[in-house]
Amino acid sequence: MTRKSYPIFLLWLVLALALPRLALAGGVVLTITNMVNGSEMAFTEDALLAMPQTVVETENEFVDAKTLFSGPLARNVLKMLGEGGDTVVLTAVNDYAVEVPLEDFIKYDVVFAMSGNGERFSRRDKGPVWVIYPMSDFEELQDPVYNARLIWQLVKVEVK
Repeated sequence: MTRKSYPIFLLWLVLALALPRLALAGGVVLTITNMVNGSEMAFTEDALLAMPQTVVETENEFVDAKTLFSGPLARNVLKMLGEGGDTVVLTAVNDYAVEVPLEDFIKYDVVFAMSGNGERFSRRDKGPVWVIYPMSDFEELQDPVYNARLIWQLVKVEVK
């Protein structure tokens, strides 16, 4: 790299690191796209909190004890975008992504949790949205495959 290219590289690096956080600061915390029918919705924390909230009491490898997680049911949020697709791609703010069968959201009460034990998740502590499965209620969910689907700092959902 030449000496003149350092400022451009540094500017690019700062923007690359800051843009996902700036999007969160702008009010939108979750974007959902149905790639099958082309619909898209952007949700603020207030919009997600205004939806009917479901409480799931469960354990997982990321908490010390059973925790009461609260948030809208994932299937209800996805219904708002219409029909279509059989796979969901969940993506976190750090670009960690995992493919999940849409059937998971129909079969289980998966929530886009906004709080644990009554305390809102901060952006520094797995928030504002953490995907939670009712792992304690179903033996088949006691599998590392499902732990990989417990994405925190969820920012994007794509239905394919």
